[in-house]
Amino acid sequence: MSVINLRHLHPGTKIGLSDGSTAEVVSNPLDGIWVFARYLFSPHDAALVGTEEMIFAQDIVEIR
Repeated sequence: MSVINLRHLHPGTKIGLSDGSTAEVVSNPLDGIWVFARYLFSPHDAALVGTEEMIFAQDIVEIR
């Protein structure tokens, strides 16, 4: 598993999460710890799609 540098994630970047979800970065405070993202797909909770949430670094597993 490679390390993803959150400081390189710009708005519009699609990310894969540890629960199998896909999200799109909405904003990035550039602190390297978290980003704000909008869910595009969630295999376990369809109600999350379209919502925005703080996503922490350890939950981001890939850039899509």
